[in-house]
Amino acid sequence: MCCATAARADSPAPSAALAALLARTDAVAKEVARIRKLPLRKKIANEVVDRAELRARLEKLAADRKTADETAAEGLALVRWGLLPPDLDYTHLMIDVLADEIAGYYDSKTKKLTISESAGENPQWAELVLAHELDHGLQDQSFDLEKFQDLPASEGDALTARHALVEGDGIALMLEVMFAREHKPAPWGDPAVVHAIVGAMTGSGDATLDKAPLVVREAMLFPYRDGFAFVAALRRRAPWSAVDAAFRRPPRSTEQILHPEKYLADEKPIAIAAAAPALAGYTIAHSTVWGELGFQLFLRAHGVAQAVATEAAAGWGGDRVIVLARDNDRDPTHAIGLARFEWDSEADAIEAEHAATRAVDDALVGATAERAGDAGGRTRWLAVDGSEAWVERRGSSLELAIGVPVRAADALATEAWTALAPRATHASK
Repeated sequence: MCCATAARADSPAPSAALAALLARTDAVAKEVARIRKLPLRKKIANEVVDRAELRARLEKLAADRKTADETAAEGLALVRWGLLPPDLDYTHLMIDVLADEIAGYYDSKTKKLTISESAGENPQWAELVLAHELDHGLQDQSFDLEKFQDLPASEGDALTARHALVEGDGIALMLEVMFAREHKPAPWGDPAVVHAIVGAMTGSGDATLDKAPLVVREAMLFPYRDGFAFVAALRRRAPWSAVDAAFRRPPRSTEQILHPEKYLADEKPIAIAAAAPALAGYTIAHSTVWGELGFQLFLRAHGVAQAVATEAAAGWGGDRVIVLARDNDRDPTHAIGLARFEWDSEADAIEAEHAATRAVDDALVGATAERAGDAGGRTRWLAVDGSEAWVERRGSSLELAIGVPVRAADALATEAWTALAPRATHASK
């Protein structure tokens, strides 16, 4: 084998099918480089691991202090906003999902391609997995994936958008390899074909993922499904160089992934800064950007129909979503969720306000205490646990809060508008 690494003592000897596949790594890498129009600057090392070793690696990664802290904070936020059930072990769920889903991966730190032994159960699929992961190796050699994906954890939407470009590129390349081997041109100029491929990726076919909460399923599927649609849109009238250009000027948001025309117009999100409100005993435990995708998922997770949620999330302009927690208390039921959204227009904000009101109604056990009129204002709920929640619109801005102690509600409702505030004017909207 030209570039395969020797199997480690704790790794299995590859099956005959996988051994034959890995022996072709150099040839497939050259094929991928030719189709993808990226240079193969050096050989890409590879290995095979079994399911037990793959799970052990995921558990080791999850145990890393920085990763564990970020995962715990993210899980806290997801539970606070009602996107995960309170009794769910988020870390354990993600390990289960990834262990079942991963057929192969390229590690931009070690520069090594890893194929799961389970991929060998279907030789044709294993060949495409190899092509997909080799594409990531070529991306890394040309665009430095470690640097490309090095964003703060607080910029979740931008990171998701970059991940979608990386994986969408891999899916498009994998399919182009398949078409080329059948001596067929890539069909990216036919929207019906692209739509059919995207539709086929709506479900995973994996029981663990299919049973997971919506936000977890979409975190796994969005980069591949919608990332592919984004790359296919770039390739509709342009060569691979258009995708290369996207690595040099990355998509800024999931809005740009969902609406490639907004990427091409470089429609910039409104950046919103977060300052901890003057609420004694609370600090910011988690801060992120939901983006168009995240707002849509919040609505869908709380009973808003997908078509309505999709329409309500369109017109997103920017956001900042934080969770405030008490010192030394990371119980999500004691935390406060606070979010500010900006919209392209007041009409977009009104539509989002109506959908968000329905979602919060669904998320809370309690009664509406005050409902805003058509001209805007605050719709407020008093929950059975004694906390308040509200949705408030001011022009094209929208504020959401949940889990606010009654004693602090009036002050926080006012202060939140300055604690979460745009850093700069949106130049394109």
